[in-house]
Amino acid sequence: MTDPLAINTTEAALDEAEALTTLPGGGLLPVNALKPRYVRIARHISNILAPATISVPMILLVAFYRASSLASALAYAGLTLFFLSIGPFTYILIGVRLGKLSDVDVSKRSERVGPFIFGLISVCLGWFALVLTHGPAPLISTVIVTAISGLIMLVITLWWKISLHASSLGAAATILTVLYGSVMLPTFALLVLVSWSRVVLRRHTLAQVIAGSLLSIALSALILKLFGW
Repeated sequence: MTDPLAINTTEAALDEAEALTTLPGGGLLPVNALKPRYVRIARHISNILAPATISVPMILLVAFYRASSLASALAYAGLTLFFLSIGPFTYILIGVRLGKLSDVDVSKRSERVGPFIFGLISVCLGWFALVLTHGPAPLISTVIVTAISGLIMLVITLWWKISLHASSLGAAATILTVLYGSVMLPTFALLVLVSWSRVVLRRHTLAQVIAGSLLSIALSALILKLFGW
């Protein structure tokens, strides 16, 4: 029986390698340039809609929701982003640079525990900072959603490579829709798009992106409802 983890690991290694092919006349061309256009498009979509990237507009929109002033919204958004995105992503970048992690997507499931634990600690510190400074309730609720979802994803990741891209975008789309209403429903189209890209790039199976999406949507909606949103 084929091991899905082995397939994902092999694909990740091949995709990230700086392989070259020889052109007629002796020139060299990166193998990536020979990939079908839809694969290159999928790679761009995956990068643009990565968890760290989408966290910026999502946190800003949550911070602006019924904000008392622009300055306070920006300050609390910056504080939240530091603990939810900047800190954890810096940890990953350092890990890649030191050779401890294979890539910024942490494509190998076996490498994900460390970044998950660091991320959860950072999120908890972010929650503490927001509570201590009497931060906006929507941001505090968002941090709680992130912490609980992250913990559940960590447990699942020990056995199965559930999609964090799909999970992050599913949570973001749900939170924004709960706060702003139906005007944010089109954000779920981005969830479909990023899920497609992850399957095309062979980073995840269809089941893994569907599970990540549905789990984050259900958790986000339930937690926000419990907090009165």
